Amino acid sequence: MHVLARRLERRSDLMAGGYQRITMSDQDPTPFGRVLLAGEVSDAEPLVPGPLHALPGTVISLVTAGTGFYRHADRHTEPIVAPSLTVVLPGEQHWYGTHPGQRWSEWFAVVEGPAFELLRQTGRLTWSGPRPLQRGVRPADLALLLRSAPPGSGAEQQIWALAAWLSGALAPSVDDETALWDQAARLLSEDLPRRLEMRDVAAHLDLEYDRFRRVFRDRFGRSPLAFRNDRRLEVAATLLRATNLTCREIARRIGFSDEFHLSRRFRSRYGTSPTGYRTSRVA
Repeated sequence: MHVLARRLERRSDLMAGGYQRITMSDQDPTPFGRVLLAGEVSDAEPLVPGPLHALPGTVISLVTAGTGFYRHADRHTEPIVAPSLTVVLPGEQHWYGTHPGQRWSEWFAVVEGPAFELLRQTGRLTWSGPRPLQRGVRPADLALLLRSAPPGSGAEQQIWALAAWLSGALAPSVDDETALWDQAARLLSEDLPRRLEMRDVAAHLDLEYDRFRRVFRDRFGRSPLAFRNDRRLEVAATLLRATNLTCREIARRIGFSDEFHLSRRFRSRYGTSPTGYRTSRVA
């Protein structure tokens, strides 16, 4: 990983009319994963070790301009035509890039950890290779997430946001109506510590508030606010299983006023206290 980073950095000032740069390298681990390497290629020939190589994490390559090709371990090749997303599973032999002398623009990352393993476990990511970019998936969102490593606990939010972006990019194509309500569910599942007004969500989706509440309840079986509170409790349950964070810290991270508020809501949902839930999963 360090060798590739150094190669790109050495060449970053030598690309006439274009550039390559590393934006993150060897990010500190978080409970949910980390970025091993991330960077940008702008109107340049990508530098990828050849002929075939494997990386320890999941490879994400979003080509926004230009064309190239992808080669897998079995030697089959597939074209890459922008806009295109290529994802490679950890440990799989592969190569991708342009033909000699040709250029493209790309955002890329190598990531690892539970947040990304979950995509494989749930069947969202099952094969390596390029795929067309789904309608509604915004390259600018990935670019924003890969520009720099946030300090402190911001790295955890960055990992969840990266996993969420990738999950959305890998989702099957859906009709506009389904996509709208999937977006509503994502908005209600993000940035859980923040106070979110349901009228603001409706306005963001360009929906009348009453219609937003009525159709959301019909589709998801609960009100938008109840859905968001349930997501908080689901995240709390995950943190109790996967980390050693205290109940007070978990409450703070998911938007409850204190650990007592969390405990009341958690017991109502799961039939046991957070401490009891954690103990039962460890035993």
